[in-house]
Amino acid sequence: MSANEQNADHRVYLGDAIVAELRAARLPLEPRQFEFMFAYRSGRNAALNAAADAIRAREGALTGEDIDRLHETYLSPWRMGDPPETAAARLGARLQDLALTLEGAIGSAQEQRETLTAETAELSVNGALTLQDVLGAIDRLTQSTKEARVRYALLEARIDTVTHEVGALQKQLAAVAQECRADPTTALPTRATFEATLTKVLAVAAETRQPVSVMLCNLDYFTAFNENFGTYLGDQVLRSIGLLFRAHMRPGDTVTRFSGDAFAAILPDTRAREAVACADRFRQMLMAQQLVPHANGAGRVTVSIGIADAIKDDTLEFLLRRALNGLKVAKREGRNRVVEMSPDGPIWSAGRIT
Repeated sequence: MSANEQNADHRVYLGDAIVAELRAARLPLEPRQFEFMFAYRSGRNAALNAAADAIRAREGALTGEDIDRLHETYLSPWRMGDPPETAAARLGARLQDLALTLEGAIGSAQEQRETLTAETAELSVNGALTLQDVLGAIDRLTQSTKEARVRYALLEARIDTVTHEVGALQKQLAAVAQECRADPTTALPTRATFEATLTKVLAVAAETRQPVSVMLCNLDYFTAFNENFGTYLGDQVLRSIGLLFRAHMRPGDTVTRFSGDAFAAILPDTRAREAVACADRFRQMLMAQQLVPHANGAGRVTVSIGIADAIKDDTLEFLLRRALNGLKVAKREGRNRVVEMSPDGPIWSAGRIT
């Protein structure tokens, strides 16, 4: 299997796995359940995973009530971690603890060295030493060495534990800092991040002559969805769709909230035809889910997607314009479809499935 095929499998796998797991547990694919499952499977919230694993070990499976309770406890409406000042304070405390532990280790080594020096000096200068004196000194030195070994083993274990905690806290702080620059509704990066990242990716692609694709997604008739179900539930659905969209991308892709009901992705080392295949899998996955239970299917949401890949000497503005034009064509031609836009015009990539 090629690297691209493996990446494609990964894109489908996480989104499909979350849906399959919810269905197997006979749980609805509602925003709260999906957000919980995404956080759990991505492993970004260690406390949540530990609590969920404890319930699974005890009860065998999570119920809808368990998920609601865990979501309420460990997932805020739009964040998956501590505020930055909390994470920074915890990191500072653990670093101070590590410093004190190291200071203790150094002091202990100095104390043992002084004891050894004193005993050695006494044996050297005292000419009236008896065999009993020598044996006593050896016994004291042996006992001191044993105690030192125990002390060092405990210190080593302590340092190892604190070092691992510091590493985990550093990762958490980096994740929280990233989230603080994110959109407050979906916890995805914002359009500003998208444009800054795309500028850098295009510069690298120009040097390495590697392809880059851009994907713009806009939810169909989402204003009507908000009118039917309210903006509070609409925001929950937006968050779930954003997580589902990110689950269909590779780890190196950049997924952002582009505007109100629009998302965007940057796919490095990806040509438009590969991006189209990924986009259509996401489109079909979303179309098949009823995010809000409703008798007439009004709880379903579809998406229109425009795709373009970079050409020689492309700029951010021209590349985005082509992707946006592809999105406009998808909307104009009936929505719920993917359209690739080349410099010469639209390429019909994936039509509507009824």
